[in-house]
Amino acid sequence: MNTDQPAWDQSQFLAALAEAGFSVSSVATIRDQYDPLPSGLAALLLEWIPRLKDWRLQESVAWALLAARSGTLDGAALAELFDTATNDDLKRAIASVIHQTRPRNINEWLLAAVRDRRSLGSCSLLSASVAKMLPPDRAVPVLLEVLQDSPLAAVHPLGKIGDSSVRDVLVAALPVATGPLRRELRQAIARIERRLAKTKGKRG
Repeated sequence: MNTDQPAWDQSQFLAALAEAGFSVSSVATIRDQYDPLPSGLAALLLEWIPRLKDWRLQESVAWALLAARSGTLDGAALAELFDTATNDDLKRAIASVIHQTRPRNINEWLLAAVRDRRSLGSCSLLSASVAKMLPPDRAVPVLLEVLQDSPLAAVHPLGKIGDSSVRDVLVAALPVATGPLRRELRQAIARIERRLAKTKGKRG
């Protein structure tokens, strides 16, 4: 393997950015210099990530996308990047971008991805995205599925959007839970109960 490949990759990438009118000294300075990202720059970053050979550089470029405006990124491109990534750190970076920026037209993929066992390393971020981006009537049934395989990933999001029926499921899981899961369950149950009490108070 050519040990100069990552440096060459970055040099070619930065040259492409400069040619498009986005001159930066390094990948690490993109978010400092452009926040929020202009739409043209965000599209260019998405275009270049799969071209880069070094996953560490891909990950750095992915993190730069956190500065994109909410609702502006191409969800299909991010979904494809996630599906083809072979490194868990890169997958987590892309999942973080999805959670932070709410990309367009990604809801159906998100529902499938969070159920996919190959996504376990990013399950917490994907579950949080499901709760954040989809209406509760679509998010809750999927998160209850995730609860069976990856309870720690699903409990916190369920606490954010769950209703009384979700509370009952979490309460039923509490007696056999231990360690961090038991703590998360208690917090999620308390959060749902506070929300229910607040709603009841408004109706009263």
